[in-house]
Amino acid sequence: MLALSLAGCAKINDVGMRLISSSAPALAVVNETLLSGEVKLFTDRTGTVALNAGGGLQCMGNMRYTASKSGAINLKCSDNTEVSLSFNALSETSGFASGLGARGPASLTFGLEPANATAYLILPPGKRIVTTAEGALRLQ
Repeated sequence: MLALSLAGCAKINDVGMRLISSSAPALAVVNETLLSGEVKLFTDRTGTVALNAGGGLQCMGNMRYTASKSGAINLKCSDNTEVSLSFNALSETSGFASGLGARGPASLTFGLEPANATAYLILPPGKRIVTTAEGALRLQ
């Protein structure tokens, strides 16, 4: 009976955390591809990352604080790339991260406007982020 009660409490806590989570827009460069998506931040200092690129690449992962203003993000992408990034928080809902994947550097920002995010993203040599006529971002 006690185990059942504890399981019920854990489920309520999980639902409660998701109800009071904060969402922030995210941009990332993985395998020389620009991805956009969302970071969800939870009250227990963890979060989830969901990113996709127009060309089909998707990356999902988890994040956790390991210190007061820094932490780790682990991403797994649809092309089987796995990336570990270290992040620094700029505020409670914004920050930047960098790391190495199998095919080179990877970077991510969350909670930043695209104009500010580009300062923290590691772009492939000779590439820059441009806004299309439709308002989408892409590497050129």
